[in-house]
Amino acid sequence: MKFRQALFWDTNIKNIDPVLHKRYIIERVLKLGDLDDYRAMRNMYSTEDVKNVILEERSDLDPRSINFWCRNFGIKESICEKKLSAKTQELFWKR
Repeated sequence: MKFRQALFWDTNIKNIDPVLHKRYIIERVLKLGDLDDYRAMRNMYSTEDVKNVILEERSDLDPRSINFWCRNFGIKESICEKKLSAKTQELFWKR
């Protein structure tokens, strides 16, 4: 893998399997990655893989990231609004 160790600060990068830990890798790159990390991720995973992680219910992405990546990947606004609404409610109940 060609990602920065800092991106996976909480684990040994040698133990990350690109197939087994696909969701974990994509989430980290979308949330904390730089342009080089993004390019490496896009070379590794399909557009559909990335979209699925963005829209996944238990995604760890914050509302700002979800909004940005939905627009970047051309995901329908109505679908993103539903996801953002659910995420906002989740954040509200954590108070």
